[in-house]
Amino acid sequence: MKKIIILVLFCALSLNLLGQYSIKQRLEFAHHLIKSNDFDEALLELNLLDKKTNSDSLHYLKGWSLYSLKQLESSAQSLQKVKPESSFYHKSQFFAAYNYAHTQNYNDAKQVLLQIELNQKLVQLKNFEISGIALLERDLNTYETSRLKTTDILPSLQSEVVNLNKLHASIKNRKPKKMWLAGLMSAVVPGSGKIYAGKTGEGIASMLMVTSTGLVTWENHRKLGIKNFKTILFGSIFTIFYVGNIYGSVFSVKISNEEFNHEMDQKILFNIHIPLRNIFN
Repeated sequence: MKKIIILVLFCALSLNLLGQYSIKQRLEFAHHLIKSNDFDEALLELNLLDKKTNSDSLHYLKGWSLYSLKQLESSAQSLQKVKPESSFYHKSQFFAAYNYAHTQNYNDAKQVLLQIELNQKLVQLKNFEISGIALLERDLNTYETSRLKTTDILPSLQSEVVNLNKLHASIKNRKPKKMWLAGLMSAVVPGSGKIYAGKTGEGIASMLMVTSTGLVTWENHRKLGIKNFKTILFGSIFTIFYVGNIYGSVFSVKISNEEFNHEMDQKILFNIHIPLRNIFN
């Protein structure tokens, strides 16, 4: 009887060790696929392992695959599961915060950063990322109080700190253009609202079209009368161009403001991303 019990225990232990070895091999294979840039294949393998293990390696590799595939929200959720005792912990948490920032989930990004268990070396990196998120939120007061000073900055952060300060100055010094003012300007002088929005070529073209159709309408009205078909036709065209010129000016200001903000956001994200790649790769 004892021999049977020992044999059963031995078989169970052997199967357990075999299963663990198999999982380890499959994780190593997934890691190899990631290093070969076969992220879809790696993710497929990791999803199959998801029900068999809850290891930090699985969460990290899955999160990194999703990050490489630009599925940033899912990547952040997976990377956040990596525990503090893992060697992947700090990299996972910082990239999770970056992924949230990239998807405009700024509160989640800040929450991740504030909860990271840090060594002294990474405190500056955390503060730098928080200041970058404040700039993304256009919270200029928080940026000014949280940004790193120019002394005693880690070499891996120095140029990015300078760049963020320049971007902060650009945002702070720019006065957003007003849509109502562009509309009013184009109502008074056709095309001037687009010139105000920075679309000089479009403004001049709009001015010429409205002015020329207006003059033709006036000439037909003077010679043929207000009820004449040509007067009505060119008057209708003039009205369409005139109203369109006002609407286009308002829309041009909206686009101009959005383009500026998008450009600033992309530059901020680029600068808070570089130190992560330099420090953790």
